[in-house]
Amino acid sequence: MAHDQVAVVISGDIVGSSLLKPAARKKLQQLFDNFLSNAVVQWPDMQAQQYRGDSLQAILTYNRLAALRIVLMFQSYLMKQNYKIRMAIGVGTINFKSGQVITSDGPAFQASGPYLDALTRTGELISIAGHDEEFTSEWQVHSASLNYIIGHWSPQQAEAIYLQLQDHTQATMARILNIKQPSVHQRLQGAGWPVVNKILTRFESVIPMV
Repeated sequence: MAHDQVAVVISGDIVGSSLLKPAARKKLQQLFDNFLSNAVVQWPDMQAQQYRGDSLQAILTYNRLAALRIVLMFQSYLMKQNYKIRMAIGVGTINFKSGQVITSDGPAFQASGPYLDALTRTGELISIAGHDEEFTSEWQVHSASLNYIIGHWSPQQAEAIYLQLQDHTQATMARILNIKQPSVHQRLQGAGWPVVNKILTRFESVIPMV
């Protein structure tokens, strides 16, 4: 890898994992494995590593504009099963890459890890920060909006968001969820999808230029 390669680093940890009973812990691990294996197929440059049992770190180098979509997909995927994960996105460069994701370093990691620690203190679920103050200032505002929205998702709303993030039509979603299309629309509206989509579109438009 070239020095100072632009990348997006995603750091995450499960909320309340130490309180999970063995059966719930086993189910969580299956969800972790399923999501990550599917994500790597869809975004082949994604390198992800689980550590300490309940924590995750991933790097995207080529498909970095997909980072927020991946994070929202993972959060909604877990929330529809009544689990929660804090996730911090760091945009910047990597100037040291070891054989393991968690021992690599660079500004992208420094914009991700400390912000994940901050989420643990505040009880919030998502943070986006970057390589410079202007980027971070804007994206901490968007993070606040997303935190308010995500914090109010029901499992049913999270499930609708998860399907919407995969670009399913509402008619397809209605068939998958076995509900009527107006009910799909209602769930998405209740989950704040119009606002989430605006923030997602903004992220996908600015990240390639970083």
